[in-house]
Amino acid sequence: MHSEVELSVSLKTDTGKGAARKVRATGKVPGIIYGCETTPTMISCEERELVKALSTSAGRNVFIRFRCDDADVNGTRALIKELQVHPLKRRFVHADFYKLDPNRPIHAAVPVRVEGTSVGVKLGGILQLASRQLEVSCLPDNLPEAIVIDVTELRLGHSIHISDLTPPAGVTFLESPKQAVVAVVSPTDDEGSKSEGSAEG
Repeated sequence: MHSEVELSVSLKTDTGKGAARKVRATGKVPGIIYGCETTPTMISCEERELVKALSTSAGRNVFIRFRCDDADVNGTRALIKELQVHPLKRRFVHADFYKLDPNRPIHAAVPVRVEGTSVGVKLGGILQLASRQLEVSCLPDNLPEAIVIDVTELRLGHSIHISDLTPPAGVTFLESPKQAVVAVVSPTDDEGSKSEGSAEG
C-alpha cells in the first residue's frame, strides 16, 4: 500500500505576501489545496510536521490526509504538487497540495530504484542512471513509490530503455519509449562524458 500520513492544518484567511510572512514567522508553512474542480483552500501547517511527512519511503509522493477543524478539509487526501524552498535558508516557504479523487488519474514523477549488480559492472563497467525519475499516469491508489529495475543481466555497453520496462499494474509511462533509464559504460566513456561536461561548463 502507498505511504499515507496525516498532517494537521489550519485554514488561512489572510492573503498576500505580508500574511504569508507572518505565518512563516511562527514556524508554519503557508499552502493551498486545489484540484478536482473545487475552490482552492488556503491553509498553513507546522513546518516540522511537513518535514516529518516527507520522511517516508515515498518522499514527495506520499499521500497526505489532512486533519482540520474545517469539515470540508478534514479527511481530504492530497498529493504534494510543489514545494517552494528558500534559496539561502533552505526552509519551506510554500506548499501546493493537489486534492485526490480515487477515480481520477494523476500525473506524478516516480523515482527510479536500481537493484542487483550488473554483469557489466562486474567486468569493470560503470553504472549510469540516465533518468532518476519517470513521469507516470495512474489512479492514486496505483501510484508506486518507486520504479524498481533489476540490472543484474545488463551488459557492458548496453542500456535499459523505457520500452524495456514493464510498468506496475494500472500505471502508464508518459515519456518516450526510446528514453534510456540506466546504462553500463566503460570507464573511458564515463571519463569522456565528464570531460565534455566540464568543457561545456
